[in-house]
Amino acid sequence: MTSGATTGADAHECSTADLAHREHVFDHTTIGRLPRLRLFLCVVLIGGCSGDPSMQLPTVPAGDTEADLRDALQGLHDAAAQDPLSAELRGQLAMAYDVNGFHQRGVTVYKQAATLGPDEFSWPYYRALLMARINADYPGALASLDDAIALDDGYVPAWLYRGRWLRELGRAAEAQTAYDRAAELGAGSPAIVGAAQLLLDDGHFGEAVAVLEPLNDDRPDPRIHRLLGRAYRALGRQEDARIAAARGSSATSAMQWVDPRLAPRTSYIAGFSNRLKHAQSLIQAGRQQDALAIAQDLVEQQPDDVAAINTLVWANAALKRFDETMSVLHDGIERYPDEPRLHHMLANAYQEQGDIDNARRHLERVTALAPDNARALEELGWLLAREGRPGDGIALLERALESGAREPKQVLYRVGLLDGAAERWAEAATRFRDAGRIDAAFTMAHVHLARCLAETGDFDGAREALDWADRLGTHAKERASARRHLATLQQGEP
Repeated sequence: MTSGATTGADAHECSTADLAHREHVFDHTTIGRLPRLRLFLCVVLIGGCSGDPSMQLPTVPAGDTEADLRDALQGLHDAAAQDPLSAELRGQLAMAYDVNGFHQRGVTVYKQAATLGPDEFSWPYYRALLMARINADYPGALASLDDAIALDDGYVPAWLYRGRWLRELGRAAEAQTAYDRAAELGAGSPAIVGAAQLLLDDGHFGEAVAVLEPLNDDRPDPRIHRLLGRAYRALGRQEDARIAAARGSSATSAMQWVDPRLAPRTSYIAGFSNRLKHAQSLIQAGRQQDALAIAQDLVEQQPDDVAAINTLVWANAALKRFDETMSVLHDGIERYPDEPRLHHMLANAYQEQGDIDNARRHLERVTALAPDNARALEELGWLLAREGRPGDGIALLERALESGAREPKQVLYRVGLLDGAAERWAEAATRFRDAGRIDAAFTMAHVHLARCLAETGDFDGAREALDWADRLGTHAKERASARRHLATLQQGEP
């Protein structure tokens, strides 16, 4: 063992807090010897405390890890190893493991960083979020979260997470306390939704509705609709439940909240694939300018990567940089003349500029290269129909349905409009009815269904469709017009 290191039973009592304290109690006469003293302390930590596996840095993953990602991780690992007293360096390594998908390593190193830096909120907080996300380890996550809250009990997202995880564990009273605290701190809708979920869990459906309906009136949200659907069903309000369920069908996550303390982690995203995914996520989150910088760098790094080219096009288009969009696309087409995604994006760019001929040409190229591309079939079909070729348009729209259109209700609606324009009322009614069955909250499908049924003389069916549209409450002008049309047709009835 290194001379001067703690030995025997004392080695297991070696604490980084003691070492940190010792480092700061030397008087000014020792300043000249600080480099040697710091080296000595590092030796003590590594040698004397090496029996504690919790402070051992995990190895950097190898195997299939991309070289640039592995290099980035190794650099952070080496820096932390060279300065084992630095909580900041360990925290940086932990964040890199976290955001690049090496989750268990992240959990381990976050704990080490928290041990070395017991006054830093971020390390136990990030560790808690990671434990809850990857393993649903809510007891462990709560323990780590409580360490963070002890350092800052005024951070709203921490209390919201605490409420969610306590609810998952069935500890309703504690969860309510957490949501109450979040509300006191100004959490707003997420705290109200959390409290409403507790009411639903306890079977207090009427109280949950009383809480959720005003919130939804103020800020409609599919996640609130989904909760209301659950409450309405339990209360026997089946029609309201059907509407709420339809409106809530687009919800893909729980109620989220802004968490500014997560931002520092993103600078540690590394590796081509991870940075590409991050750029795409930024575009979806409305941060196109940030995404553009990453996408430009990725294309410079790998100019022949189709996914990177697509992402750069996407970012430019989202920023209305049409000249740059077209330039990137034309360069991409030269490299990959048979890549459907590039032709599709070029078609969309031409449509944005009103160049329908070129848009049609590239959509036709997509459908030739990928005959089952439902989105291209739908777009081309609708374009042809608007150019005066409804028969060709309907044929392509029906092919889009057969190929698994992403939004079949929208395709059905478009076919219904084309059938209606040709006064094929029965066929159009079938399309609108099917669209309404897919989405009970699709107001205009019900409005047009009513018009078609009225044209066929089914006035009772038309009134029923309009009554349902009235329950939905949107598109007031269109509903009123359909009722006038129904009244006019009824007056002409023999």
